[in-house]
Amino acid sequence: MSYLTSMTAEAILEENIRYDRGGKPVEVVIPYEEFIDFIETYGLDLSDEEKADLLEAQADIKAGRFENFVSAEEAKRQLGI
Repeated sequence: MSYLTSMTAEAILEENIRYDRGGKPVEVVIPYEEFIDFIETYGLDLSDEEKADLLEAQADIKAGRFENFVSAEEAKRQLGI
């Protein structure tokens, strides 16, 4: 399991917060690769259209509408994997 999926966002940030002399948080410092993983893990890099598509897919699954989905095997076949 990767570092980011085993920790909550709050734990990741809390571990890396820098404070000013008065004890107020001023910045969060994490390695760039972990920052990118964080952004991708939590979908912060998705466009509004991609977010809407995900919400629609989740609603379809919840409603039992599976006609717009393909199996992992079919996806691999279509992708030539």
